Amino acid sequence: MNIVSRIVKALVAPVLLVSALLLPMPSLASDHGGGGAPEPMVFTVNLGKDNYLQFGLILETATPEAAHTLASFKPKIQHEIILLLSGKEQGKLRTLAGKKELIEEIVELANHVIHEDEKTGVKEALFTKFLIQ
Repeated sequence: MNIVSRIVKALVAPVLLVSALLLPMPSLASDHGGGGAPEPMVFTVNLGKDNYLQFGLILETATPEAAHTLASFKPKIQHEIILLLSGKEQGKLRTLAGKKELIEEIVELANHVIHEDEKTGVKEALFTKFLIQ
């Protein structure tokens, strides 16, 4: 009986360890119900003949409802942002003022697409990366 219990313990312990590692741990989940930071939209667009712009963008919404609306209009918003950037000059986008102006234009554009304003729709656009080459 002693050998049988040792064999059972030797077999059961690794199975329990692997199970514990593979199962999700609800105690480590966040309480805010958010599900983590949103995935940034990444854009790569031509700026003139010789340069391109690559940037990551997160749109912060004023309400959870606006976030759901934004998600459903994401392809249209991405399209409009690409069109907006096609008229930009790389020299201006290299400046702080140019980046801030672009942020304002993106917020306005996104709110226009989802038929909201900054109080009920997109309240902020955040760059997660910004590279001009």
